[in-house]
Amino acid sequence: MKFSQLATAVAASIGSIAAVAAADLYTDATFDTFDNGLDNLDISSVDVSDNGVDLTIAVSTRGFQTWTKYMLFFNTTGAGTSSNAWSRPVNVTSNIDYFIGSWVDAATSNSQLVSWTGAAWNWGSETVLTNSVAGNTVSWTFSLASMGLSAGQTLYFDVATSGGGGTDPGVDHLSRSDLATSGWGSASTSGNFLAYTTVPAPSVMALLGLAGLAGRRRRG
Repeated sequence: MKFSQLATAVAASIGSIAAVAAADLYTDATFDTFDNGLDNLDISSVDVSDNGVDLTIAVSTRGFQTWTKYMLFFNTTGAGTSSNAWSRPVNVTSNIDYFIGSWVDAATSNSQLVSWTGAAWNWGSETVLTNSVAGNTVSWTFSLASMGLSAGQTLYFDVATSGGGGTDPGVDHLSRSDLATSGWGSASTSGNFLAYTTVPAPSVMALLGLAGLAGRRRRG
């Protein structure tokens, strides 16, 4: 293969790579809450995907009610806090530096993305999001840049469902397959956070493609 042909092939592959999205499905045990009649709080799976620019997180529960509240905890740097921006009674096993609190009983502007400054939750930098509801699944899409993320970076996260009370714990945590709390009056405790790696930068993938094409050229 001539170099000009090789360059053309790599350029074409960059365009196709840019359109590829990464996606991981994280499943959770069901009927693992203190009240299994609350099917809207029982997480069954969480799908995380990105296209190198935006991140989408979709949480599916066994049932659905509009009073459900969602809490998403993120660790992007290894630093952060063990608190959460809603001050809910939740014990996390990892420090967090970003938090999303969300509800579904409003059509728009129903989610808050808040960052940790190193000393406090920075409500001045709050990003207001709008979730999307489809059946028993609620999803959020926001830019990687809004959490200081870039292509190919790994973040650690957990998701919990909760009620409308300001002192309600996480009733079900994605990170646990057993009881996260014994009841409304008890703090919940997460399990080990889950890991997700964003799509590698197209330039990195192009280099891999270049190496593969060059290898085929040598073998030819």
